Amino acid sequence: MTQKRPVGSGTGMRSRNTQSKAGRPRQGVAAKELQAARRKKRQREVMRNRIIFGAICALVLAIVIFLVVKLFGAIIGSGRASDVSTLTFDKSGKVVFEEVTDFDTDTYSKSELKSYTKDLIKEFNDSYGSKAVTLNKIRFRGKQAYIKTTYTDAKAYSAFTSYDTYFGNYEGAVSEGYDFEEVFSVVADSKKSEGKTIDTETTFADSNVAIVKENCTVVVPGEITHVSEPSTEIIDSSTVNIKQADENSDATDLVYIIYTAK
Repeated sequence: MTQKRPVGSGTGMRSRNTQSKAGRPRQGVAAKELQAARRKKRQREVMRNRIIFGAICALVLAIVIFLVVKLFGAIIGSGRASDVSTLTFDKSGKVVFEEVTDFDTDTYSKSELKSYTKDLIKEFNDSYGSKAVTLNKIRFRGKQAYIKTTYTDAKAYSAFTSYDTYFGNYEGAVSEGYDFEEVFSVVADSKKSEGKTIDTETTFADSNVAIVKENCTVVVPGEITHVSEPSTEIIDSSTVNIKQADENSDATDLVYIIYTAK
């Protein structure tokens, strides 16, 4: 006798196969999940690219701001006038003098001072045989006049002003008759040591030298290593102020400045 199986019943194997088919994701669902994953990936890539682009823009902006600040500072610095009479030796050999002097309108007017200065420079250049002196600027500040002039070299400056001036090296100075018979101070960290007599021929051999006989501030294109002890005050590593101890502006000392070029 054949026994009927209950409707809906089956073997365990058939039951497991049925559950496996039911548990598989349908193709439409898988495609949607794949699209969603791709969309999220694109969103992450877009976000990453935006972050990178923003960082690059910020860097470029920072560089532009830095360059603008440097340029603005250079422009301001180039137009800044000295507060005291300053003699600057440039590494090119040129000499720049910024004179700050009392100005009395009762003696002459501003226009008269300008005309006098221009005529004086023109006459000198004509007699000197070249454009050795250039008038850069004349300004008036209260009861003071500021006059900036540039000279082709120290010889032109000395010829125009009649102040003893030299700019070169030790050997050249000796050949021109400078004896360096001075009490010198060693300069380190922008400070003078106690003055003493030294063997200049050995110590200053091949050194850069500026020699000035004038009461003013002097700037050299390097770091000062030695300076004449009398009448000098170190302002910074490349600047020395020459002033008489008794404040007598009519008296002058020959000052030797030894420095290493930058």
